Amino acid sequence: MFVSSTTRCRWLCATLVLALIFHLLVFPAVDADDAEKGLLLQLKKAFPDPAGLLSGWRVESVDHCSWVGVSCDSNSRVSALNITGGSAGTGGNSNAFACSNLNGFLFAGLGFRRSCTSVNGKLGGQLPALIGKFTQLRVLSLPFHGFGGDIPPEIWGLQLLEVLDLEGNSLTGVLSAEFSGLRNLKVLNLGFNKMDGELPASLLNCIKLEILSLAGNSFNGSIPAFLGKFSELRELYLSLNQFTQTIPEEIGQNCRNLEHLDLSGNSLDGKIPGSLGNCVGMLTLRLFSNMLDDVIPPDLGRLQKLQLLDLSRNSLSGPVPPELGNSVELSVLILSNLLDPLPPGNLLQRSSTGANDDYNYFQGGIPANVTALPKLKILWIPRATLEGQVPVEWGSCDSLEMVNLAHNYLDGQIPKAFQRCKNLQYLDLNSNKFDTEVC
Repeated sequence: MFVSSTTRCRWLCATLVLALIFHLLVFPAVDADDAEKGLLLQLKKAFPDPAGLLSGWRVESVDHCSWVGVSCDSNSRVSALNITGGSAGTGGNSNAFACSNLNGFLFAGLGFRRSCTSVNGKLGGQLPALIGKFTQLRVLSLPFHGFGGDIPPEIWGLQLLEVLDLEGNSLTGVLSAEFSGLRNLKVLNLGFNKMDGELPASLLNCIKLEILSLAGNSFNGSIPAFLGKFSELRELYLSLNQFTQTIPEEIGQNCRNLEHLDLSGNSLDGKIPGSLGNCVGMLTLRLFSNMLDDVIPPDLGRLQKLQLLDLSRNSLSGPVPPELGNSVELSVLILSNLLDPLPPGNLLQRSSTGANDDYNYFQGGIPANVTALPKLKILWIPRATLEGQVPVEWGSCDSLEMVNLAHNYLDGQIPKAFQRCKNLQYLDLNSNKFDTEVC
């Protein structure tokens, strides 16, 4: 029977289409496995790895989803790369920040969120554009390695990414002005790198952000008011940068979920915005080592969940507001500090934090309802021109561990209450005007 060439062509095309569909139905997982595995092996080649952190990433290994630091979705597509560097090995970059350096902070254990791991070894080199080919990636977490150079723009385009954690490397450059992806981003942690520049308005595309940490870099300019639009934000760390001007009121206008705010170690001036009193879920507030002036806003007394407040090393004045006694969960209150609370040496580039003095000078005494706070552990207000008598009421004082009121103008008698504070480990009342007798 005669079959036209046109018919034969159609038959052949249909056969090829059916074969292709059959191949995609039967072998898709194998192809996906090979492609993702190949990308991971290319990634391994791009990373100097003197300690062999990725030694288990091998061609002969069948299941790439079981490799160290790799997680996959149900289709064997890589969904997470999660590899934390350790203290040993430099990965080719001896200047990278180590997690153990966090222990150099005074009162480091009071609210600082990251704990160090015991992993030895670091990856190095530059982050390759190849990472952008992992299109199903939801978590990219490579903290405390030796990565340098700029963050490749391909990373900013990852559409599904929820966590980007590159803390403690030596990354340089600026934040991308075009966040083409990252609309699902919940965690952006670029702390303790060497990045600079101003915060771009494109950051607003990451409107789902819950944690933003840019601490320990050289970011500059003003803290943008648009940060107040992140209604889901729980943690904001901008400390140890070169930010100037005032703290925008907007940060406190949409902050119902904000729990941790750290703007310490910059060159911020002007007033502490009273709008921060709207952040009713706040647990820790660190504004130390800036140039803030005027008074402590009484509005902070509305923060009934607040556990730590550090306003030391500024230029604050006026009375210590008795409203702080309404923050019934307050455990650590630091209003002046003669010790530099930041790490020593040239570990971090600091702006106004190199001063040796605290310029907070308050008027009046210590409110009795502040010393009576039931969970107070640390009260630290040395050389702050406090005057009057030390309140007799210190609550049950079972929690009290450290009190420093040295170098003030306090007079009268030293309260006998200190003698029954069974957990009190440090008490400094030197250089005041006390009578010798304890009341």
